[in-house]
Amino acid sequence: MLCSLPLLVAQESGWTGATEELSQTGDNPTTMFSDVLVGRLDILSHPDEMLTALTNVHPVWATIFVVTGGICLFNGYRWHKGVILILAGMLGIWAGLSLGDQIGGAHTVAAASVALLFVVLALPGLRFAVALFGGLAGGFCGANAWTAFGGEADLHYVGAIVGLIAVSMLAFLAFRLVIVLFTSIGGASLVVLGALALMLRVESWSGGLVNGLETNPRVVPLVVAVLAAVSLITQLGGGVRGLNAVADKADPKKKPGAQPA
Repeated sequence: MLCSLPLLVAQESGWTGATEELSQTGDNPTTMFSDVLVGRLDILSHPDEMLTALTNVHPVWATIFVVTGGICLFNGYRWHKGVILILAGMLGIWAGLSLGDQIGGAHTVAAASVALLFVVLALPGLRFAVALFGGLAGGFCGANAWTAFGGEADLHYVGAIVGLIAVSMLAFLAFRLVIVLFTSIGGASLVVLGALALMLRVESWSGGLVNGLETNPRVVPLVVAVLAAVSLITQLGGGVRGLNAVADKADPKKKPGAQPA
């Protein structure tokens, strides 16, 4: 949604040259995945539908996924205000585009206006914004966990509701933990999806990759869960330097502050 704004402005302003360049990157993946997730929140546990969507992702967008996800994985809490503002803007653009359909098709104006409103509201309402996006991440995690652990796929919304409520309430009790949690889940998902989209572009890999994932549908949720866990531990531990300091304190023979021999 956020990435589609320049294309919409170009189209309505007559900037055909810019529009053609932007259109070369294919369909907007934000809108594409939002359409998929509306009907199938446990998409990670359904490799057939997930791979169908990923084959339409341009390498440029896939690279953006990997880079953005990597930043969230290891610097999510440090840059959490910027992350929240970006997410608020994306939500505002999605809402604005929907509103544009109701007011005669002024999509660009509606998207820009609502996005600006959401961004401005996100700062004073930061805790509520964290509860919202943390809850959405919890719902996404709960839905995929439900299906991955053998629950009936048609009832994945049960896991989504549990995750949504649990993480949303936790935001008012453990603010930092929820930020780290949803940046870890979101970052891990973006990295894995972006990497898969890039790998599918390699002809010699795509066939084996598709067969392997369809045969083992729990592989993608497992990889996402492991990356999210690594990010969670790293961020809560203060990064690699913080984890190293904790390890030094655990060594009874090494005094705090002592220089290594």
